[in-house]
Amino acid sequence: MSENLCPFIDKCPFFNILHSKGTEEALKIWYCKSEFVKCERYKLRLSEQEVPRNLWPNGKVLNF
Repeated sequence: MSENLCPFIDKCPFFNILHSKGTEEALKIWYCKSEFVKCERYKLRLSEQEVPRNLWPNGKVLNF
């Protein structure tokens, strides 16, 4: 696995709630495949805290 690839990329449930493949790919390129240490979801998971399903990588909460 690449050192610039999030170790949680394959199991991140956030992408199951997005309806736009373009948004999904853009977020994966920006966060999951390069700057994953800046991802708020990654930070919570790394610290073994619960990660809200609707938490965006930038820390915003997606309202349904």
